[in-house]
Amino acid sequence: MSKNANHAIVFGAAGLLGWSVLNQLTSNYPESGTFSRVTAVVNRPISEPDLNLSSKGTQDSAKPKLQIVSGIDLRDGTGEALAHQLQTNVADAETITHVFYFGTLSPWLSDAVEECKINCDMMRRVVAAVNIISPALKAFIYPGGTRRLKGYGIYIPGGTFQAPLDEAMADQLPDDYAKTVAYPWFRKILTEASNGRGWSWTEVCPDAVIGFSPNGSGWSLALHWAQYLSLYSHNKGAGVATEGSKTPVPFPGCEEALDSKFTPVSSKILGRIAIFAALNPDVCGGKVINMADGAHPTTFRQLWPMIAAWFGLAGVGPSAETDAPKPGEYVKKHETIFSEKNRAKALSGGVGAGSKQLDSVGFCLTFDRQLSLERLRACGFHERRDPIEGWIEAFEQFREAGLIL
Repeated sequence: MSKNANHAIVFGAAGLLGWSVLNQLTSNYPESGTFSRVTAVVNRPISEPDLNLSSKGTQDSAKPKLQIVSGIDLRDGTGEALAHQLQTNVADAETITHVFYFGTLSPWLSDAVEECKINCDMMRRVVAAVNIISPALKAFIYPGGTRRLKGYGIYIPGGTFQAPLDEAMADQLPDDYAKTVAYPWFRKILTEASNGRGWSWTEVCPDAVIGFSPNGSGWSLALHWAQYLSLYSHNKGAGVATEGSKTPVPFPGCEEALDSKFTPVSSKILGRIAIFAALNPDVCGGKVINMADGAHPTTFRQLWPMIAAWFGLAGVGPSAETDAPKPGEYVKKHETIFSEKNRAKALSGGVGAGSKQLDSVGFCLTFDRQLSLERLRACGFHERRDPIEGWIEAFEQFREAGLIL
């Protein structure tokens, strides 16, 4: 099969992680003609313009043909039933060569063990379906990581492992914690499903993902803070173009979290690493691979002033006021400003269910948690990016999409 016959399918394509991959695929990464077709599977219907892809409006004849498929339910039915749905709705489903699965259930159930079971059942359905419909399949990429499904044990107070966190730790979680984590089960499911077939899996692992998603995201720290800071800036009379003295805005957390080290990844780098892994199964297949904008960790003490400055504010250290409102509370209190400013998209595309967890980032993540990139570099991916660039890029996209003031 020729290179440009590649057909990628992205499950969860409108979410924070899935959109990152979709955006790079439709922007012809790594080069023009690598993929001839891309299928975006989304839950709620969305038009191509509303996806706000970087390639929107371009007429490049080598751009992959994009099909958007909505209404595919991964939580019910059998693998055979899902295969029938995909065969019915996805053009040339039998030509799918690369699966990017970002359809995992975000953490919201009170029963973490049940949540793990649901995610495993979803994975089994998807893998069974693609094995039925995709004889040309080469690679299956899915996200692990620290945040979405509790990888590396960072939700245990004080953390579980000493940073930098490397991939060998992924199978060393304490038993009581491990039963709430889907990733080890994913690896077993995929290893069994790929046995004797011409494809392999790769688990790509981010920490904080800094990027855009067209419908907002319940778990996007960048969007959570962007909505908070845009409202704060509006209420304090500040603005992006403000010069001279700026209104201070305290870091929403404590000193320990302000100085803890971590390695965020921007949408651009996340998408590119996922695609790199998919196109290089000989070196990435069957592996857990960390991802980040760079191997050198950063801190919020470094980032917060630059984040706040984009909104015309001066980012300062934590407030001494113990009753200072958290970002989620502040957004809730002032969200009517969005409707007054005709930002209906902001009201429907906000953070929502994950706001309390995101509010706790600056208080509970008080320990170093940077990821090791030694394996990623050994596999041959060397692109890096200044972490603040991902935040600024996301803010610009949020504003263009009407998600912030």
